[in-house]
Amino acid sequence: MTHLGKTLFISLSLAALVGGTLLLRSNSEPAPVPIRQLSPAQMAELKPAPKPAEPPKAVPAPDAGNSTLPPEPDIEDGSGS
Repeated sequence: MTHLGKTLFISLSLAALVGGTLLLRSNSEPAPVPIRQLSPAQMAELKPAPKPAEPPKAVPAPDAGNSTLPPEPDIEDGSGS
């Protein structure tokens, strides 16, 4: 087979492949799916989501002026002073 013959064969094969793909693609359009209503039994199964439990209430912090706590020790900064 000559170089021109190979080129024509590949071109025609590619054209047949693309044409066949487009032909099959246009025939296989899916039919639209009808939208249905829920039956009464299905509606009965639907329940609202349970409400989350209430989070625990925050306890107020102790008063900052409370003298019952020992004073914090002074922390050295490492400068040697």
